[in-house]
Amino acid sequence: MWCQQSESYIQDQGMNPLSLTDWYDVNVNQIEQLTTLVRSDLKPLERKVIVALVTTDVHARDVIGDLRD
Repeated sequence: MWCQQSESYIQDQGMNPLSLTDWYDVNVNQIEQLTTLVRSDLKPLERKVIVALVTTDVHARDVIGDLRD
């Protein structure tokens, strides 16, 4: 899903030169939501899954940041 969305935002650069900045902001927002979730009362397995998602999403955010820059 992330790859599909990334490709879409890359293709949109012709019409919106700031599209990768927009996509970067979406990624940051998603990480913030996951961070809030991981701080809540979760079962140990749920916490591990969310932490893995945060790790993956941080890498994805960094890739988009590099593309944007």
